[in-house]
Amino acid sequence: MATLIITEKPTAMKKISEILDEKGKPLKKSVDGVTYYEAKRDNRELIIVSALGHLFTVEEIKQPNQKGWTYPIFDIRWVPANEVLKRAKSRKQRKRALDVEKLIKTVEELSSQCNEFINACDYDLEGATIGFNVLEFCCGSNATKKAKRMKFSTLTKKDILDSYKNPLNTLNFNLINAGLCRHEVDYIYGINLTHALTLAVKAAEGINYYLLSIGRVQGPTLATVFEREKQIQIFVPTPFWQIKATTKLDGKEYPVDFSQGKIKYKKEAEQILRDCQGKFAEVKDIKYKDLTNAPPIPFNLSSLQSESYRYFGYTPTQTLNIAERLYLGAYISYPRTSSEIIPDTIDIKDILIKLKSIKTYSPFVDDLLSKSELIPTKGKKTDPAHPPILPTGEIPKTKLSNLEKNIYDLIVRRFFAIFGDPAVVTSIRVLSELEKYKFYLRGRKIKVLGWMKFYPFAKSKEVILPDIKIGQKMKMKIELVEKYTSSPPRFNQNSLRKFMEKEEIGTKATRASIIDKLYDRGYLFEKSIRISDIGAAVSEVLTQHCPQVLSIEMTRKLEKEMEMIENGTLTKADVLKDVRSTLEPILMTIKDEEKLIGNELAISIKKTWQKQSFIGKCDKCGDGNLIIIRSKATKKRFIGCTNYPNCQNSFPISQRGKITPMPNKICQYCKDKYGKSYPMVTIKIAGSRPFTSCINWVNHEDIQKRYKKKKTIKKEK
Repeated sequence: MATLIITEKPTAMKKISEILDEKGKPLKKSVDGVTYYEAKRDNRELIIVSALGHLFTVEEIKQPNQKGWTYPIFDIRWVPANEVLKRAKSRKQRKRALDVEKLIKTVEELSSQCNEFINACDYDLEGATIGFNVLEFCCGSNATKKAKRMKFSTLTKKDILDSYKNPLNTLNFNLINAGLCRHEVDYIYGINLTHALTLAVKAAEGINYYLLSIGRVQGPTLATVFEREKQIQIFVPTPFWQIKATTKLDGKEYPVDFSQGKIKYKKEAEQILRDCQGKFAEVKDIKYKDLTNAPPIPFNLSSLQSESYRYFGYTPTQTLNIAERLYLGAYISYPRTSSEIIPDTIDIKDILIKLKSIKTYSPFVDDLLSKSELIPTKGKKTDPAHPPILPTGEIPKTKLSNLEKNIYDLIVRRFFAIFGDPAVVTSIRVLSELEKYKFYLRGRKIKVLGWMKFYPFAKSKEVILPDIKIGQKMKMKIELVEKYTSSPPRFNQNSLRKFMEKEEIGTKATRASIIDKLYDRGYLFEKSIRISDIGAAVSEVLTQHCPQVLSIEMTRKLEKEMEMIENGTLTKADVLKDVRSTLEPILMTIKDEEKLIGNELAISIKKTWQKQSFIGKCDKCGDGNLIIIRSKATKKRFIGCTNYPNCQNSFPISQRGKITPMPNKICQYCKDKYGKSYPMVTIKIAGSRPFTSCINWVNHEDIQKRYKKKKTIKKEK
């Protein structure tokens, strides 16, 4: 009999197989397109499989004779994911359904050859849930009771062998129940609110169907953006004035700060300008102050996402995905961590010595190894499962992409910096007086580079001043600048993620994906986050009719309860009971006011449809608008003029994918060839990259040539 080892992803499966096999050459096998590995260690046969993420998902238990959608729904069960995926419209999802079905069948067959089971998925909520479900539903009734758990934070040889030789003797059932509960609670919220909002819209006049969905954490997050948008819209800017001053020293111009930052009244500002214009200021005082900057603390997921956004502009999801790839390559430790404290078990010197083989890092490693002792900085946050994000010392064997290079370099240099000495920056403040007014000239000089020599991302900008003496006269160039008070800033993806972290809604691993979902659903758009008409309508309606759904406090309470399950102080059944008692009255309120809610949402939906269908002004009649129309007869869509039948201008358009108008972009080809400014559209077909097309594409000669060539080849075949 053999040991079945369950991993989370194919890359991890391959890596773990190669490490566990005594010869480093596991046998790759395939059954019905499903790949797995066989390895041998200590005279024990090992079968290593990958779960490909969640193979099982939550689904409602439909009542007898139930047709169509209904709510409230509280009777749910775990089912193979393929049962849900095969009903999807997307070809990609239906293909995944087939892959999942084959994989489940293969694992069932392989498990019958095994009498020992090990969960080697990532050691977190998701990994615990994924591994447990595979054991529970594929490996027989006793598999979860006798299964062991490999716990590792890197995919290095040392970590994998240690976790295999010294596994946890039982699964962490508290962690498993917390993971199962989170999925069940999120499903209950998601399906009930989606059904409630969608059916409310269906009850409105003029709309047959429009899918609207919101989730347990998505609701409060969307409401936060909506409240910020309202603050921005009602904000009334008020004018103020500032004195902008510069002085020239040794042929170089330097900015000088006026002691009064904002001047409320224009007359006062104009008087200051008259008093100071064309005059010399006298240096009265020079102060030097050494500012000590302590080295940074180790990266956890949150701080890595923040630094990545600040220096490279990568979204939180991008950063997490890149870090995941580096982890699967065994180049960094597990990224979904909260920890800011390096445990004593980490061999710091070993990591440094390995990194020395990378030419760029060699001088930094020599510098650190010359220190009498290496004491890392530490923060306050801990994680019982994983250390901070650190390089493993493994040298990338394959070429990293530019994105991966940037994140890897950021992590390595941060690792170096936490062992560095404090940096010292000398701040210089020169006080000069002109009439009764005070002006400040400021300089900055790095006195001791310290940890910043390892971490150039945080290098302090220097302002080197020439020699200045007390009593020295400085000619001031002064001008008056009118400004206006600013509205609250819009969120970006990183600042919104940080808000969620501060308010303790969502988890470190899910916050970025929740923001992505709000974008995917069309509720949010643009880099500097704006809320769409639909997003605003959903927030407004829920605020008026059932504000609890958008409550941060309620969401935070649920997060705490799930943490209590993890700690063993609360049961899953208690939390689900609490969810039902909270959600049921909210859903009844929506049901009672269904038509009213639907009509309120319908206004924004129709407005959105108008925006989405408007392509531009008609190039023939000039009065009508070109919009996307669906033919009642053929059910096909095309672009036509709103002045039909007086104007019969029309253009064919792709029958698949989402069409997004680009009203500010015109086709240069048509402008040069026909002298007309035809608008462009972006078409996004599921499973492929978006592409941009001119609406007059049928008259593009190069496109027609390709089209005719394809048609000829097809005919010949």
